[in-house]
Amino acid sequence: MQHTHTDAAHAVKTSPTLADWIFILIVLSILAVVTKLGHDAYLEAMNTENSKKNGEELAAWMTEAGTARFKKDFEHTACAGGKPPAKVAANENAAPEENIDAPAAEGTWGACFNYLMTSTDFKDMINPFFNEPPKFIAACSPDDDSLMGAIVLEKMVATPPGSAVPVINSQLMDSDPIDQKMQLRVSVCDKGSYAIKIAEFEF
Repeated sequence: MQHTHTDAAHAVKTSPTLADWIFILIVLSILAVVTKLGHDAYLEAMNTENSKKNGEELAAWMTEAGTARFKKDFEHTACAGGKPPAKVAANENAAPEENIDAPAAEGTWGACFNYLMTSTDFKDMINPFFNEPPKFIAACSPDDDSLMGAIVLEKMVATPPGSAVPVINSQLMDSDPIDQKMQLRVSVCDKGSYAIKIAEFEF
């Protein structure tokens, strides 16, 4: 009987100690942080993929339009080729800055772009990073977080044979004429505002 009492007195305690609880809390905290980082990384990857999809859809539409926009029956007349840009008369009585918002001239990229963003499915295009229409910018820059999901649309102009640089790239501007065939490139800015090239095509 005395021997049984001694064994009970020296029995090992199985309830968690303070150190055990601290360890458990640390492990749970680490799991929560890892889960959140994984979820954030997933969302950023999906946003980048959806931004690429925006660029791919734009490139696909313009590539297809480039094969038909010089035909007489081309339905998207604002983006049709072969028509020299029309001149838009400025208001002589208005200050120079008041003419900035004048309607884009027919036969220019500005008129075509306005048509795309108001009268086609592109009017519903959304930048997934900010849940708003994407910006069309001159270039991506990792120093500017506001450019995530933005679209870069460049014209590619060949230089004369023998030039050090075979092609000069520049942003496609509203005033640029689209009456002739053009070589273009579409890129999008990823989660770090670095450029991802989508496609080069003839428009």
